[in-house]
Amino acid sequence: MNSSVTPIVELKSVVKRFGRHTVLNGIDLKVNAGEKVVICGPSGSGKSTLIRCINGLEEIDEGEVIVRDVKSSAAYSPAEVRRHVGMVFQSFNLFPHYTVLRNCMLAPMKVHGIDSKAAQVLAMQLLDKVRVSNQAEKYPPQLSGGQQQRVAIARALCMRPSVMLFDEPTSALDPEMVKEVLDTMVTLAAEGMTMLCVTHEMSFARRVADRIIFVDAGQILVDVTPTEFFGDNAHPRVRDFLGQVLSHA
Repeated sequence: MNSSVTPIVELKSVVKRFGRHTVLNGIDLKVNAGEKVVICGPSGSGKSTLIRCINGLEEIDEGEVIVRDVKSSAAYSPAEVRRHVGMVFQSFNLFPHYTVLRNCMLAPMKVHGIDSKAAQVLAMQLLDKVRVSNQAEKYPPQLSGGQQQRVAIARALCMRPSVMLFDEPTSALDPEMVKEVLDTMVTLAAEGMTMLCVTHEMSFARRVADRIIFVDAGQILVDVTPTEFFGDNAHPRVRDFLGQVLSHA
């Protein structure tokens, strides 16, 4: 990564504890605008916690998180950071009692203060972008898992974020629905969206990522290109991980 460029996301010596257990132990990370970074590692390694700390869903205990020059630290509210960050969760997190359209309209209206007509136009544009505009008047429980996750992506995009965070976005989906969500993410990547994605979808990582980060025991063990990550000279811990993941693919 070009060190002369101001990163759009930066983590400095970030520590996160749950009780006496240290989940993240001195994380340093820089991501430039437009980069696609895949974060992987074994279960319980701290991947999802890392993502959640970036937009303040988890409060850090030490260090700093900086997104577009806005700092979020143990003593600073992350609300301003969240204005720049879109988040897509494993379990969709849509409001089941609101229509798909309403789910996408709420945040731009409440956070950015745009009127309902403008919010509706924006929501329909982005639902069309992820190919679910024909589901706009339905409720989330009426949709397939793949459709719900694409709605969740549209909802995040409605905030016009500088950075998109994905926390294992396909892990709750049936295998036949995974491709439609990954295809949507590939399109976003091709359009230049800055993305940090926690995933075990190694074909996606190989195809899209500029960098692959391997997290183990709360630390970044490896931060390399896909060619290096999947190469013959990869870190032994990475080779073990890939052996397990790819054998179950």
